[in-house]
Amino acid sequence: MLVGSAGSIAILTYHSLDASESVISVAPRTFEDHMRCLEELGFRGIALREAVAHLAATGSWPANRVILTFDDGYANFFEIARPIFSRYGFTATLFLVTQHVEGLNDWAPAPKGLGTQRMLSWQQVVELSAGGIEIGAHTRTHPNLCGLPAETVAKEIVASREDIESRIRQSVQSFAYPFGRISAASEDVVRREFRAACTTELRPVNRESLTRLPRIDAYYLRSQNSLRRLLEGRLDHYLTLRRLARSVREYLTDATEAPRNQLNDRR
Repeated sequence: MLVGSAGSIAILTYHSLDASESVISVAPRTFEDHMRCLEELGFRGIALREAVAHLAATGSWPANRVILTFDDGYANFFEIARPIFSRYGFTATLFLVTQHVEGLNDWAPAPKGLGTQRMLSWQQVVELSAGGIEIGAHTRTHPNLCGLPAETVAKEIVASREDIESRIRQSVQSFAYPFGRISAASEDVVRREFRAACTTELRPVNRESLTRLPRIDAYYLRSQNSLRRLLEGRLDHYLTLRRLARSVREYLTDATEAPRNQLNDRR
């Protein structure tokens, strides 16, 4: 199916805009190339809340639109993405790890090459919100929500929304699961607290539940040609292979960590 038709829409995921070539980084020039490519193909970049509102009003996703999302809240969003969005008339959804606003990306070891990165300040977050960027929640400390006690899951999710709302004075409607990992407890909380939530499953959106929206990581779209192929519906086979490879890696990781967690529980 042609992405951008009324029955389908792509949600793109970005993290840090830098030249490190880490798995969560996109070079600033590549990012601007992506935005130029969208404009040349007749697409507009929008926030998740805009797309969800259109879906609620019409029963279909908006045509010729791409949802742009950024995870974590790196300071380079303000420095690099903001002026590019202003130039093209685009907007986006920015998911914040709220206890690391004003700080660093030190919730876990950084991906290879990324190193220490500054996060946005609350003043910048308020300015971005006032300028039309949707601010969404991404928990307080970026844990893997699977396996955590239900009380901890709820606190991570709900408190992150409250942190943001107390600053921007607007309701927070959107959430992104850290690492894309979903548990029954986390989805229950998200269903009560938000209108929509994003995973990391590599494919366009069709008729999925609004609490399990798939996204396509920009890491797999390093060229304008890849982005064109995605929007023309010609990248499905590649994304399927990448999705299967990711599932295998996650399965092996879970299998490795389970015995370690059981040992820790005995101590």
